[in-house]
Amino acid sequence: MDAELFLKPGLTIIHGDNGNGKSNLLEAIYILAWGKSQRTGNDKDLIMFANQEQDSPDIFNGVHTKVAASIERIDGSTNVQIDLLKLDSKQEPKQRPYYSNLTELSQKLIKKNFRVNGVNRRISDLIGEINAVLFTAQDLELVYGTPKLRRRYIDMLISQHNREYLKTLQRYQRSVIQRNHLLRSIKRGSSKTPELKPWDEHIANDGGYIIYTRSMIIGKLSKLCLDQHNLLSPQNEKLNLIYSTQVVEKASEHDKTFITQALQEKLSTCLDNDLTKGFTSVGPHRDDFQLTINDFDSARFASRGQTRLAVLSLKLAEAQYLSEERGENPLLLLDDVLSELDPVRRNLVLNVVSKYEQSVITTSEIENIPEDYKSKVRTYQICKGKIKLDGNI
Repeated sequence: MDAELFLKPGLTIIHGDNGNGKSNLLEAIYILAWGKSQRTGNDKDLIMFANQEQDSPDIFNGVHTKVAASIERIDGSTNVQIDLLKLDSKQEPKQRPYYSNLTELSQKLIKKNFRVNGVNRRISDLIGEINAVLFTAQDLELVYGTPKLRRRYIDMLISQHNREYLKTLQRYQRSVIQRNHLLRSIKRGSSKTPELKPWDEHIANDGGYIIYTRSMIIGKLSKLCLDQHNLLSPQNEKLNLIYSTQVVEKASEHDKTFITQALQEKLSTCLDNDLTKGFTSVGPHRDDFQLTINDFDSARFASRGQTRLAVLSLKLAEAQYLSEERGENPLLLLDDVLSELDPVRRNLVLNVVSKYEQSVITTSEIENIPEDYKSKVRTYQICKGKIKLDGNI
């Protein structure tokens, strides 16, 4: 997909048949905000190779993907750019190590560069430059998916405006990896149990901060979710978010010091079990949160339409939260948000979304957009990766 688009303030609707690039456009903006795709963990999938039919490393020759944007704010503009490129023959090792499959090889041979205003930056410096909230059908996995997905969601949300949290999270993850290595070493008889003490202290201190921060944010999001859901649902349902951890009951009722001490005690209590299994079984890397509707677990009892509306409420709550924390409204990116909704809910969603400073909705069914909306917003048609303005102002 090769396209350039100027997005004006207000609501923009992009329509076209499935498979023509609507989701790719929103994904490109998301990648600029986070440095990675929400759909794939393999950077090779972000590059259109010249020839993918041959099962040979030659398919990587001459490939390059660039995503760039200029963000306009009252205090000036910021240019962000990400380049993904295949390493040339001089950069590749003369003798390649063995790779189990072509996917693994392709990932090793791709380099990713981040630039802000033309200066090379790390991915951690990039996060937060673009303030964006994305909704896709994949986000329904926040209800149906694994705890790992939900942890990743809340961690990314907090990291977007809290650099201390991001650094603490990265440090915590490294500590857990080191402790797990040491647990297996102790089990083999190569190390001694007292060697765990410094790692337990690091995990307790950083983990206590992570649990405390997550529980506070989940509490704020829960209140915002209820407000947003009341705007979207004609049935006046009660939407709630509940954070759960093995460390303490009702983490939101305790301060960081208490949670840190509780985690230290849990690490000690679970030591025998951790030594047997060879990994750290307690801490924020094992926590979760749950969406409930009228106090019932959404994953078990909600309909597909209810779930879609609940997750959209969460995303709008996320947008409101980021607005309050950062002092600027995020760009709303809503991919196929109107499908599986009845006309009443569809109109409610459009009423709410159209009030945001800047938002983009994609749809494959432009006929589902009421005429009074189409006459007030900019609509684009996308076909085979090419975008053209419909002519509305």
